[in-house]
Amino acid sequence: MAARKGFSIRNLAAWVIIGLLFIGLAGFGFSDIVRSGLATSAARVGDESISSQEFAQAFTQELNRRGRQGQGMTIEQARTFGLDQFVIGQMIRERALKAEATRLGLSVTDDVIQEQIAEIPDFRGPDGNFSLDQARFVLSQSGLTEADLRDDLRDAATRNIMQVALTSDVVLPPAHMRTILAYQNEQRSFSWVRLDTARFGGTVDEPTEEALRALYEAEPARFTRPETRQVSYAILQPTDLIETIEVSEDEINVEFEARKDSFSTPERRILQRLTFPDSAEAEAAKARIEAGETTLLEIAVERGFSEENISLGQLTRDSIDATARDAVFGTTEPGLVGPVETSLGPALFVVNAILAAVNVPDDEARATIRTAIATRRAGALAQEIAAEVEDLVAGGATVEELGEETDYSFGTIGVPVTEAGEGLAADEAFRTLVLNAEIGFETDLEQLPDGRFVVVRVDEVQPAALIPFEEITDAVETDWIAAQKMDATRAQAAAMVERVEAGAALARAAMGVGLTPADAGPVRRNGRLQGLPDQFVNEIFSLPADGVRMIDGQDAIYVAQVTAVLGYDPADPAAFLESLQYQQLFNQSYVGDLFTYYLEALTSRDVAVIYPGVMENALNMTTQGHHTQY
Repeated sequence: MAARKGFSIRNLAAWVIIGLLFIGLAGFGFSDIVRSGLATSAARVGDESISSQEFAQAFTQELNRRGRQGQGMTIEQARTFGLDQFVIGQMIRERALKAEATRLGLSVTDDVIQEQIAEIPDFRGPDGNFSLDQARFVLSQSGLTEADLRDDLRDAATRNIMQVALTSDVVLPPAHMRTILAYQNEQRSFSWVRLDTARFGGTVDEPTEEALRALYEAEPARFTRPETRQVSYAILQPTDLIETIEVSEDEINVEFEARKDSFSTPERRILQRLTFPDSAEAEAAKARIEAGETTLLEIAVERGFSEENISLGQLTRDSIDATARDAVFGTTEPGLVGPVETSLGPALFVVNAILAAVNVPDDEARATIRTAIATRRAGALAQEIAAEVEDLVAGGATVEELGEETDYSFGTIGVPVTEAGEGLAADEAFRTLVLNAEIGFETDLEQLPDGRFVVVRVDEVQPAALIPFEEITDAVETDWIAAQKMDATRAQAAAMVERVEAGAALARAAMGVGLTPADAGPVRRNGRLQGLPDQFVNEIFSLPADGVRMIDGQDAIYVAQVTAVLGYDPADPAAFLESLQYQQLFNQSYVGDLFTYYLEALTSRDVAVIYPGVMENALNMTTQGHHTQY
């Protein structure tokens, strides 16, 4: 398939302005002064203006970027979701920063810009060095001039200088970090019981038609078919071609000899190692570990080391210190080994895991090689066929004709617009292609991330519609019965909660309905518990100590009671290590917030004015200029 490559100034300056990416995430911190006008400016902030052409280009680039990330949408959908306001807000913040740099007299020299240009990968020639001819060719292909490039790089570098000047020495205050860690690392334990609707829902009488219609009319969203695109497609999975590929024994023999060693892997062990000044200190550390008082990692932290410092990863017998081989590989179980005299001094080892040697039989290895060769050739053949299919599509071939005349398979499918479908309709890349396709026309040939090649045509768009009651009566009845059972189960759970709140133990209250509580935790706020609803942990952390609550689940009601609240202990060695890990993350977030506030201050001081009429005209021209959807 022919490659499609785009070029934008964002790519050119990305390495310069990577620290400013969060500008686009900042809130709209400018004055809400909006008026229409006949000028060519889409917006102004201070003395800086944003032309309609600049706005349209930035909008298109953002739309394309989101499409490449699987968030494809039409121009109309993007405007509905407010993407135009997002883009103009981002541009206003950047212009406000530029105006402030001008006011402060900040800039960079031509020499610095030239050095940056020389480092742009796309401007390098065949020898890997900067090529003026290559740079001019790339710029001409992108519609940029040398002056445009220099101006944009200068602006980006200046903004980067301002950011570094504002935030280089900023760190999150220790008290704030401790507060965050205390909140994040609080743990809770709890007891819980599950009341299944099948057991506690009782017997439900057969519903009347009036009752079913009442549910149907009260909750139409539950019985509405989503907007759906009916699609015809032609698709090829390269692996489908494997059966047509012949692989000779000579080819297998050659690759088998070249890869023979890869089919035999010696025993490996995942190790940690900590060395000590002398044997006495090593023996003392070993005694503490064997007594259960501490771990090798905690001792390392006490001595100023991190887990990374003592981790050796996966090692074979031949790859560790010769003096330690017999001791480390002589044990048959994971655990503590040593002290062992090594070239670095006395050391303790922890064997975290033992990975057995692997020896693949020759016949299995040869079968694997045969499949690998056939798979490679199938991929190459699929690329050859793709080039032919591209030509056919360009010549007006339909997906039906592709299914008849090529190795592609023809099919049809419904793709819901607002939710994932089934099978191919659940593939996000395929969905993006379908949602961005122009109705009634074959798309270009595309390759999905899983390797499949596909051409699609949207035949029609079926709007969201309430399914007629007569067609969905059975489903309505099922939902009605489930709701009745859930209500009955909830009533029993409520009675249990009432007993616990009155002073009864949860175990005694559960015993009254024939249940025995289970214990869980400790768990953190961001934890998940297997077998329990996703919202369970959030509910637990909304309760005080000994608090009790009902929690809805799928076909069940849970009753949970907090049994212990475990606070964060900053003196704990493990907590100290974790604080080091989070320090950089918190600092980055803090710096980002600080810079966002600075931008909001600038856009509030230099009043921003938006011209909706000019923006509307620019987007209308963009829509007219593109007959396909992004």
